[in-house]
Amino acid sequence: MAVGFGLSELWDPVVRRNPHDFYDRVRGSGGPVLQVDPAGNRLWVVAGHADVLHGLRHPMIGHEVHRHHPDAPRPAPYELSEVARIEARQLISLDPPDHTRLRGLVSGGFTARAVARLAPWIGDLADRLVDRARRLGHVDAVADLADPVPVNVIAELVGIPEPDRPQFRAWSAAIVSAGFDGPAATLEFAAYLDDLAARRRADPADNLISELVAVEDRADRLDRDELVALVQLLLIAGQETTVDLIVNGIRLLLTHPEQWWALRDDPTLAEAAVEETLRFRGPVEIVPPRFAFADVEIAGGRIPALDRVGLSVWGANRDPAVFDRPHEFDIARTDVRRHIAFGYGIHFCLGAHLARLESRILFDRVARHLPGLRLAVDATDLDAFRLHHDGLPLRV
Repeated sequence: MAVGFGLSELWDPVVRRNPHDFYDRVRGSGGPVLQVDPAGNRLWVVAGHADVLHGLRHPMIGHEVHRHHPDAPRPAPYELSEVARIEARQLISLDPPDHTRLRGLVSGGFTARAVARLAPWIGDLADRLVDRARRLGHVDAVADLADPVPVNVIAELVGIPEPDRPQFRAWSAAIVSAGFDGPAATLEFAAYLDDLAARRRADPADNLISELVAVEDRADRLDRDELVALVQLLLIAGQETTVDLIVNGIRLLLTHPEQWWALRDDPTLAEAAVEETLRFRGPVEIVPPRFAFADVEIAGGRIPALDRVGLSVWGANRDPAVFDRPHEFDIARTDVRRHIAFGYGIHFCLGAHLARLESRILFDRVARHLPGLRLAVDATDLDAFRLHHDGLPLRV
């Protein structure tokens, strides 16, 4: 076991301000680093690029311990609350074969070709947002730029009626916060979806809800809790991670003026700016924790069976063995495509193509039409972890 680390160091407030120093030390430690999270769970952190890729592909690292250890404690479905049942059926918490079955039901709607058809619609929305910002002379990067794009796009895809979207945005925020309001939001969302599914069953439309309801009626393919969990994940993941990507991209560009000037002078660099944002500060720090189904050799050490495995995407994407000057934000770098901000393998982010398209279009429009964009607050006052909550005021 690596030495020289506090047992819960990763959650220390000082470390949270710059976790990359911690991940640099993990990569140099010669093995996985044991941490204990705030809930008291043991978590072995892995931060090297090759090691994280190895963990993402490893057949004995996954989510569903009971498939390999039938005697492992696992409540029967009837013992679980409705919220717990829905959480247990989330795609990101499943392994094959259920993961394969459920992902297959929705993957067709998120291919690069399927998503590309949305480009004109997204472009029109982005144009309206930047035009409004230009008229006002000020804008909040979260509420006025980053939030509206993914919220409306994923809702359009899934089939959430426009009048309901503010409420579903509120549910998403409550569920992601993992606060006291989260379970209630899950139950309210589930009840809403039951009603929407009934309406689509009676009057199908060209959207994902209608397609999934048709599948649900064949009980061997999709049950009610799976339907709720699947749609909830698509709506939340499709919003929260893309909002994070957009607002942090704007923050990074404006706090690195030479990068902002480069994009402003050549808006075709928008795609490169998206990819570098993903590498430098992507939406996911550690992939949803997985378990070692047996003793696993990884990163030069061993993780004991049944312990949690923390594969750090942030650590992998700052690995100097893969990226030149890894701690520099540079939209002109040539090695950026090696990042794994969207994961790898069977759990590669379903909405990666959509998130990239939304962010690229918005970065392009901002660079073309808001060339004088600048921060309205002191950069030293920004807390990247609280931008969702605090907002990011800008002047145009």
